[in-house]
Amino acid sequence: MLWWMWVVLWTVLVLGAAAFIGWVLYRVVRTQVLPALDEIERSGTDFATRWNAAAQGHSTPLRTPAPPATFTPVDETRAAYRSGRDQRQTARLIRRMQRRDTLGQPQRYSDMRRAEQKGLRHGPLV
Repeated sequence: MLWWMWVVLWTVLVLGAAAFIGWVLYRVVRTQVLPALDEIERSGTDFATRWNAAAQGHSTPLRTPAPPATFTPVDETRAAYRSGRDQRQTARLIRRMQRRDTLGQPQRYSDMRRAEQKGLRHGPLV
């Protein structure tokens, strides 16, 4: 090989590697860094709102405190747990069936049976 072919070969290799690294960095910035910056901005805005409210004497808790359950009867606690669990399962079932409908995938038989038992109709669940 001639000496100038080595120069051309290495130039092409270096430029190709630089283009590939640039493309990878662009993809990382678009998919990882920008959403993270948006989330930081959102949490900073929320923090500033809470900080200003607390400075004015109107502090709000981060979440509503749960009522003390020390003296709650066991049957009521179990009923509340079962009710919440049933609501979460129903919401999950509806989301799964809607997702499968939008993707055009067949429904699972167990999901259709559960929906029928809960009184939900099959199809676009709104």
